[in-house]
Amino acid sequence: MRHTIIFTLAIMLSALGVSVPAWAGGLVRAEGTFTVEIDFSTMALTTVDENCLLTIEGLVYFTGTLEGIAPARTRALAFASCDTVLTSLPGTYEDVFTSAFEFAGKFDGRPIVADLTYRGHTAIGGKIDAVFTPSKKIGRTGSAPS
Repeated sequence: MRHTIIFTLAIMLSALGVSVPAWAGGLVRAEGTFTVEIDFSTMALTTVDENCLLTIEGLVYFTGTLEGIAPARTRALAFASCDTVLTSLPGTYEDVFTSAFEFAGKFDGRPIVADLTYRGHTAIGGKIDAVFTPSKKIGRTGSAPS
C-alpha cells in the first residue's frame, strides 16, 4: 500500500558537521513529496494502558529537493484500543509518532547519506503536524558547492 504526502523540510545544516561555507549555520528549506510503501508483515500492536503502540517498517521514496529512498521504522502511540487501530484507517484516531529513516540519495542534486527523524502528531481526520530533523551523522560525497 502506498501513501503520498507533500512535505516541506527545514534542516539546520550547521548541526550536520558540513564544513561548506555556503551551507554553514543556515536553515535550508526543501520541498517535494514522499511516498510510503508499508510492509504490513512487520506490523506489531502493543496495548499501552487504554492506547495502542503500533510499530511498522517500510520504504520511503523522496522526490523534490530530496531525491532517494529510505528504509524507515515508525512507532505510533494511537489514542485508541489496538482492536480499533487494527480495523480503522489512519486518521480515524489521534496519535503521536516517530519515524527513523536511513536516507541515501541527493539533497539539491548533491549526494548525501543521512539519518533522519520524522516526529509529529496526527489529528482526527488525518492532518499531520510534524518535522524532519537530521542526526549529526551526515555524510556528503561529490564536490562542494562554490
